[in-house]
Amino acid sequence: MRSLVIFITLVVLYYAIKSVVRSAFRSYREEEPRKRAQGEEMVLDPECRTYVIKARAVTRRINGSVLSFCSEACAQRYEEAHRA
Repeated sequence: MRSLVIFITLVVLYYAIKSVVRSAFRSYREEEPRKRAQGEEMVLDPECRTYVIKARAVTRRINGSVLSFCSEACAQRYEEAHRA
């Protein structure tokens, strides 16, 4: 009877440790794309004043200048406010 309790305890510990290790590796793999994104160039949205990754920004040529926006809505608001 005692050996059965020890066996069950070891099995429970094995699965508990296994789930913790898997969780740690999963979170490590999910952090890698964020680390790569940190090296990308950021641009400032002139409308809402937030920073956006340049590759994902919405760009517009307004009054001869190329501007980057965080979204299509911000670009439209800026264009309406700064029509020449």
